[in-house]
Amino acid sequence: MTQEIKLGLVGYGADPEKNIGRGRSLLRLATQGFEGVTAAAICEITPQSLEVACKEFPNAKHLADFDQMLAEAPMDALLIETPAHLHAEFASKALARNIHVLSDIPTVNSVEEGNILWAAHQKSKAFYMAGANPNMAGWIEAALDLKKRGLLGDPYYAEAAYLHDCRSLWEVTPWRKPKPGPKERLPIQYCTHSLGPVLKLIDEDFEWVSCFDTGSHINREEGQHDAMTATLRTKSNVVVRLLVSFINNLPVGCQHTYRFFTTKGAFERTPSYVTFQSTEHAAQQRTLFYSQELYGYKSWIELPIDAYSRPEYANKKDSGHGGVDYAMLDVFIKAVRTGGPSPISLREGLRMTLPGIYAAESARKGGELTRIVYPWSQM
Repeated sequence: MTQEIKLGLVGYGADPEKNIGRGRSLLRLATQGFEGVTAAAICEITPQSLEVACKEFPNAKHLADFDQMLAEAPMDALLIETPAHLHAEFASKALARNIHVLSDIPTVNSVEEGNILWAAHQKSKAFYMAGANPNMAGWIEAALDLKKRGLLGDPYYAEAAYLHDCRSLWEVTPWRKPKPGPKERLPIQYCTHSLGPVLKLIDEDFEWVSCFDTGSHINREEGQHDAMTATLRTKSNVVVRLLVSFINNLPVGCQHTYRFFTTKGAFERTPSYVTFQSTEHAAQQRTLFYSQELYGYKSWIELPIDAYSRPEYANKKDSGHGGVDYAMLDVFIKAVRTGGPSPISLREGLRMTLPGIYAAESARKGGELTRIVYPWSQM
């Protein structure tokens, strides 16, 4: 008999009438795609969204206050799909009640929040999972497999880029729009999509970062940054260069690219370049590797991995982001049923989040070399 899981959600969606909302889609997938998972409670502060949640999940408890939800609605696990500045607070409160957490990324919004969340997790009997679906992508699993087989060796330099002109999303998700002031959130802080996969191949924590920004050349508005680039370094001099651009005029929509130089070869998730004469295949990103361990072979080898899909979830490609949303929920639900361990731990979540916060601090100081400090490095 399948163990029942009572699942809660905070952050149902920005505009359910337009069929959008990350929380809404994940709750649907969790309850419809997995046996024994039921929606126990939904917390949402937008009245229109909460009204839709009542219609779609009539058996769940519906509340506008998170503390009230925790007090009145028993649950085994919680999905956190709110703006980033609420992630740590809600996760800490759920962990204090020994409720397992799957929180969207970034994990925290400040260094202080990282310390608070780390302390809360240390006291809890529940586990925390970072909702980093790029970590579940097939291409990074392929890179890990090549490394385990001894074909790649160890990375000593990597590049990652997150290119996404987000201006069309500002109206429906206003938290994305840059705002100057004390609560300013710079694009480089949303680096988890890049650093999550990179850190699956690099075991060391980053120790130092320097970051520069372009300011606003396109809209010419205060507080906006067309692009930001950071250089990160570990203790043993493994270097990573990171580019984040959320305001640009590129014809690529949204894309993530990665490149690794390794002691035995190289690995790439290439950009997609659309040209007037390109075929559909040529316009897609490609997964390539080279290994000097393959006797006599001196060319790139292309792996047949499209988008984020994974062969073991081939029939789930339509479930969100090429199937990785299903994969993320699958490993989370299995972990809830066994009591852990976390598939993507809090430590992993902070390793991919805190460097971006320190990079933002560096950018505000004109690119000053800045030391990265983690909660566990202070113990």
